[in-house]
Amino acid sequence: MTQIKICGITREEEAIWLNQAGVDYAGFVFYEKSRRNVTINHAEQIIKKLNANIKKVAVVVSPDARQIDRLGNVGFDILQVHGSLSEEASRHIRLPVWRALNLTNAADMAKLAEDAAVRQGASGDMEPVQAVLVDAGEYGGGRTFGWEMVDAECAEWRETIKKLKDDLKERNVLFVLAGGLNAGNVAEGIHKFSPDVVDVSSGVEADAAVFAGKSRRKLEEFVRAVRSKEQTRTPFAVQK
Repeated sequence: MTQIKICGITREEEAIWLNQAGVDYAGFVFYEKSRRNVTINHAEQIIKKLNANIKKVAVVVSPDARQIDRLGNVGFDILQVHGSLSEEASRHIRLPVWRALNLTNAADMAKLAEDAAVRQGASGDMEPVQAVLVDAGEYGGGRTFGWEMVDAECAEWRETIKKLKDDLKERNVLFVLAGGLNAGNVAEGIHKFSPDVVDVSSGVEADAAVFAGKSRRKLEEFVRAVRSKEQTRTPFAVQK
């Protein structure tokens, strides 16, 4: 079954909606340039409202050791890392890591399966990555990373994704699909990539133009779309 992560949680009422919808992960963004940025104190209050079975994900961009240490004492289950990860910062990580790969063009896709970040951070003794999250170039921008390039006529891109997924499966690493997902296209994303987890943020927000937090209706529609697709899911490796 495809698991569901709702990212960019900013309000306590959203935690209640996640509980009722039965999602698997709740993401909190700790990045000052993001409109979904929350303080650690605020995140702690929201976490108290979440069911225990929903895993809490701290989303960071090029974190330093101090930020990693602070987040490690809040009650998060997973650290999702975008951007760079220094050797010093990696030594402070005590949580399972989801490594985000942001794709901006075909060159990024070509390098995807060989990216060292998939295997480990800057430090060779870092804990194994639990999941690889493939996102668009601009995190939280509401756009996909160019799915049309993975259609049947784009054999090279398809083969790159397949190689990555096979490699991750062999090492028991999850494949997380993010970037521009919503209730209208998540079934297509599952069909194309057969991810272990789908990750949505702007696609379930009340107003994409003026940030107003999550929409309960859109969140519920997204969850229904994922669950419905499970009935007809086609493995990526056998698509024609």
